[in-house]
Amino acid sequence: MEAFCLTGFVRLTILLLPFRWLAPVLGKNIRESAMKEDIIKLETAGRIGRVVETVSRYTPWESKCLVQAIVGKIMLRRRGINNTLYLGVGRDEGKSLVAHAWLRCGEMIITGSQGRERFAAVGKFADDGGYGESN
Repeated sequence: MEAFCLTGFVRLTILLLPFRWLAPVLGKNIRESAMKEDIIKLETAGRIGRVVETVSRYTPWESKCLVQAIVGKIMLRRRGINNTLYLGVGRDEGKSLVAHAWLRCGEMIITGSQGRERFAAVGKFADDGGYGESN
C-alpha cells in the first residue's frame, strides 16, 4: 500500500513541479552512497525494489523508471538505508536521445536495472555521508 500511494504522489509531483524544485529533496547532488551495505539492509532494499517494480505495473497512472527510483528512495530513506539515485541518458535504436533512472543500495540495483548499461549517468543523488564531489 505504501508503494502504491507513493507512486501516485510522486507521479503527480513530477507532473506539477519543475525538476529544479524536486532535485534538492532527492539527496546530496553529485554524490554517491557507499558500495558496502549491511546484509539486513540489503535484503530490505531488495524487497522494497521488488515491491516498487511490481506495484508500478498495476498503477492506473504512468509509473516508469523515474517514479520507481524516487519511490524506492523515499522508502529506503524512511528506513535509514543509504542509497543513490542515478539519472542517465542514452540513445535508443532510432538514435533518439532517451533518459533513464535507477536506484542503487550497496552494490545492488534496486530499481531500473533492466537496460541501464546503455545509459551514461549524468546526475546522481545520495542519501548518506556520500562520496565524490560536494555541492
